[in-house]
Amino acid sequence: MKIILLTRFHSQNAVSGFMSRLLSEAVALGHVLQLINPDEVVLQFGGQPGVPGGAFPIQFPVLWQGSAFPEADLVIPLCRWNDTHTWQVAETLQAVGRRVVLHNKIPLGDNVTMARLMARWGLPIPRSWVLAQPVQAAIVLPELKFPCLMRSRYGGAGRKLIVAQHSGEVFGYAEQLCRGGQSVMIQDLPEPLGEDIRALVIGEVVAVAVRRIAPEGFVRPRENGNSRVNVVELTPKETELMAGAARMYGGTFCAVSLLRTQQGPVLLEVSRAPVLAEMEMASKLNLAKMVVEHLVTLAGRPKQENVMPFRVGVAATGR
Repeated sequence: MKIILLTRFHSQNAVSGFMSRLLSEAVALGHVLQLINPDEVVLQFGGQPGVPGGAFPIQFPVLWQGSAFPEADLVIPLCRWNDTHTWQVAETLQAVGRRVVLHNKIPLGDNVTMARLMARWGLPIPRSWVLAQPVQAAIVLPELKFPCLMRSRYGGAGRKLIVAQHSGEVFGYAEQLCRGGQSVMIQDLPEPLGEDIRALVIGEVVAVAVRRIAPEGFVRPRENGNSRVNVVELTPKETELMAGAARMYGGTFCAVSLLRTQQGPVLLEVSRAPVLAEMEMASKLNLAKMVVEHLVTLAGRPKQENVMPFRVGVAATGR
């Protein structure tokens, strides 16, 4: 089988090893997994195919490095919700008959919209407030429990994430984060601090779940380099929440993180290209191989079958 990942996340290949792990496991299984940067793909419409002397004779509307987009058994885009060009490439490939797995346009990296979306799906998250201006902090101040988490609308992996210990810091940090017209999000920071439960979901099945303990001084675990990681067994409710978040995303694989609080589990984030090293080391499982095998299974399905429905506006209950 030949599978193409259409992605701009080439930095993930060097930083986390995620892409390189998938590539090496595909080779070991006798398959070809190719990464194509959508920035190198051009869409060309109109004109007359094969007209001699034409500046751009149209043979195929999706061009990569000056030639028709490569044939493959399956194309999988891993893109941001607002990455218009990548979506256009993927949707055009699907329109002309190529087999493409489209995930939902979930705004990963947009903290405000993700909080609203998870609430709409009925998925539990920490209490959250969104402020357009720093002075609005006075409105939510009576509701806050300290310490609380403050973050800008955009950014993840610890970027622009601040812990406020008292009301004075709330106003000061709100002033900093709102510069440039950005809104600021304030969230409860439920205990326990410095840990979470992360699961790798392949399709809609939880492949493994681990408890991550962050290095000293971190309120939440890092993507990699945590002080301790061990396999845990999820409760039925936790499994349901993990699968619900994966259904909301609708991709072929993802990682979902939650926190076990005294009030019950709350979801923290969904990651489209998770670091596998710590989960593989703790579980002794070859998770990259499991991901590749799942992709190959999708590629091997009958062509007339819809590989994965493109869910739009469907609640977690499926209604």
